[in-house]
Amino acid sequence: MTIFKKVFKDSDFYTNVLTLLKGSVVAQLIPLLVSPVLTRMYTPTEFGVLALFTSFSTILGSVVNGRYEQALVLVKSEKEAKDITVLSLIISLVMSILLMLFLLIVDSYLFDYLESTDLNYWVYFIPLIVLGIGVYNTLNYYELRRKNFKFISNSDIYRSFSFASVQLLFPIFKKGVFGLIVGKIISTLLSALYLWRKSKISLSSMEISNLIILAKRYKDFPIYTNASILLNNLSVNAINILIPFFYSTSMLGFYALMNKVLSVPFVFIGNSIQQVFLEDAVRQKQKKSNAYQLTKRMVLQLGTLSFLGFGGAFFIIEDGFAFIFGEDWRISGLYAKCLLPFFMFKFIASPLTIIHTAFEKQKLSFVLQLIMFVLSLFAIVFAYYNSLAFESYLFLFSCLMSLFYIYRIIVILRIAKNQ
Repeated sequence: MTIFKKVFKDSDFYTNVLTLLKGSVVAQLIPLLVSPVLTRMYTPTEFGVLALFTSFSTILGSVVNGRYEQALVLVKSEKEAKDITVLSLIISLVMSILLMLFLLIVDSYLFDYLESTDLNYWVYFIPLIVLGIGVYNTLNYYELRRKNFKFISNSDIYRSFSFASVQLLFPIFKKGVFGLIVGKIISTLLSALYLWRKSKISLSSMEISNLIILAKRYKDFPIYTNASILLNNLSVNAINILIPFFYSTSMLGFYALMNKVLSVPFVFIGNSIQQVFLEDAVRQKQKKSNAYQLTKRMVLQLGTLSFLGFGGAFFIIEDGFAFIFGEDWRISGLYAKCLLPFFMFKFIASPLTIIHTAFEKQKLSFVLQLIMFVLSLFAIVFAYYNSLAFESYLFLFSCLMSLFYIYRIIVILRIAKNQ
C-alpha cells in the first residue's frame, strides 16, 4: 500500500482506489467468513448447482445491455451520460424479457439438457438475475463517472451481506440448494435497487431520437466490446457449464469453491484498481499525457503482489482448504495448486485490460478474447476426448492461460506506450 500511495500521492487515484477497495474488502470478507460454515451445511453437488446457475446468469448478464455503459466514461456532457444510461437500462429490460420468452419456448428441450444437473426449474429465474446484472453494471458505471465511489462500495457490501445471510438462514427452513440460489437472486436485485435509488435516473425524460443517435455513435460497444466480454465470460464460465457434463456436478462444486477463494485478490485489489485506472487513463488520453508510465508502474506493482501472494500460497493451500473448509474439501486445495500459475498472471493483466476501452481498442480486445476462448475450450475438449483426469485438465488449462496472459501484458504495455 505504501508503494501505491507514493506513486499516486499527487492525484486522486490512490484515494479513489482505497474507497472502492474498502467496499470490496468488506464484501469479500463476509462470504469468506461464512464459507467454512456453508461448506458444512451444503454439499459439493449443491455448490455445483449454484455455480452452474451463476455461470449462465453471468454470461448472459454481462452482455444484456450491449455494454453501452462503458461509453459513459467517454462522453463529456451530463445529458449524454444520462441518455446512455437510459439506453442501457432499456436494452437490459427488453433483452431480459426476450430471454424469458425464449426459455418458455424451448422448455421441454431445456429440461432434458439440464436433467442431470439439478438446475431444473431454477433456470426460469435466470432472466430476473440477468436484468439485475444489467441494471447494476449500468448504474455502476454511471456512478463511476460521477465519482460516487462510496455508492459503488456500499452496493458491494449490501450484495455480499444479503447473499450470506440468506445462505445461512434458509437451511433452517428448507434444506438443499434452495438457500444458495435464493440468496443469489435476492442479493443481485438488492444491489441493483440500491444504485437505482442513489442514481435518481428517470426514464420519463428520455428522448427516443437522442437514444438512437447515441446508439449509432457508440455502436462499437455492442458489436466489439459486447462480443469481447461475451467471449471472456464464456472462457471462464463455459468451464463451469461443461464440467457437469464431462465430469460431474460435485466436481464442479469443488472447483467452484477453489475458484471463489483464488479470485478473492481480484476483488480485494484488481477490480478496484481497474475502475479507477479506466477513469485515470481516459483523462491522461484526453490531456495528451503519457499513460505508459502509469501502466508500467501498475504492472510492476501488481506483479510483485502476485508473485509473493500466489507463489507463497503454493506451499500451504492444500492443507489450508482442508483445515478451513473441512477435510472433505481438501480436493479443492489440490485443484488450486494446479491453477496458481494461471491466477498469478491473470492478477497482473486483468485490471489493466480496461485500457482497451480507454483507448478505444475494442477490435483488438475482441481478437484477444477470441483467442482466450478458443484456448480454454480446446483444453477441456482435449482433456475429455483423451480421458484425462480432472487434475491433468486443470494443469493443461493453467499452462495455456498463463502463456496467454503474459502475452496480454505485453499488448497492454504497447497500447499505453503508443497511445
